Amino acid sequence: MVEGLRFAMVSCERGIWSRFPCVLLNIVKYCNISNNHLAGGFVMADSLITLAEVASLLRVSRHTVQAWMSPSSPNHRPEFAIMARHAGRRTVFIRSEITAWLDQRRGALYSDNPAARTTYWRERFVAGRGLLRGVIKAPEHVTGERLAGFGGGLLAVDAGPLMTWLADGDGAAGLLALAGRAEGLVISVPLALWLLRRAAKMPGRYAALHDFVLAQNIFELAPLNEAALRRALELPAAAAEISLQGYCCCIEAGAAMFVTSERILLKTPGLPVCSY
Repeated sequence: MVEGLRFAMVSCERGIWSRFPCVLLNIVKYCNISNNHLAGGFVMADSLITLAEVASLLRVSRHTVQAWMSPSSPNHRPEFAIMARHAGRRTVFIRSEITAWLDQRRGALYSDNPAARTTYWRERFVAGRGLLRGVIKAPEHVTGERLAGFGGGLLAVDAGPLMTWLADGDGAAGLLALAGRAEGLVISVPLALWLLRRAAKMPGRYAALHDFVLAQNIFELAPLNEAALRRALELPAAAAEISLQGYCCCIEAGAAMFVTSERILLKTPGLPVCSY
């Protein structure tokens, strides 16, 4: 055990295990080294986390994290490719790097009760179907533009499909099917503001819509930040402003798919968007 500990400590001082963290983890487990022994400037065993643990920490799917790591993915995030450490077939991360990344983006999670959001969001979303039936006219349902290839992860919802849901119009059943495969729903802060401003003009409906959009923790809210603005500059300027903002905010916040009726976004190749 002493020799194993000495070997691990010397190697860590030389920076070797930043390239081979899984090997260090195995040495530590084999030698039964406690965290008290692993003091100093190198990675402790319990600070290494797996891909599945990262996905759980960020409340997204493994596939979403893998897409962030892949340069060929439209959702590629270079910082995740840098943070990932590979040892054979395993991919591990340093917990402190992931938590630091998450802390920088805490603005994307406005809910005070994440457990309620992850546990009950689907039932509460279904209960909101037709909340504005007879009050608003459902938008035109776009069909055949780009059908969903959505297999899981966070689903971002644009203004068109959300208004269709609230009016219980054509396409609500398709949106329900997509939500059934999602791990959670995301809307942008600009869309939430847009909805509540409209609700203020509907007598007797503001409280119910405010409850649906904010109070029930159905949605994660994606902020309009600098990264979203940079992404928007790369997209067609002719797209509807609320949809453009919604797409950029939600994809930056970790959404795997953006469901929309915005034809320009649906016709732009390479974007993770779909109709409903």
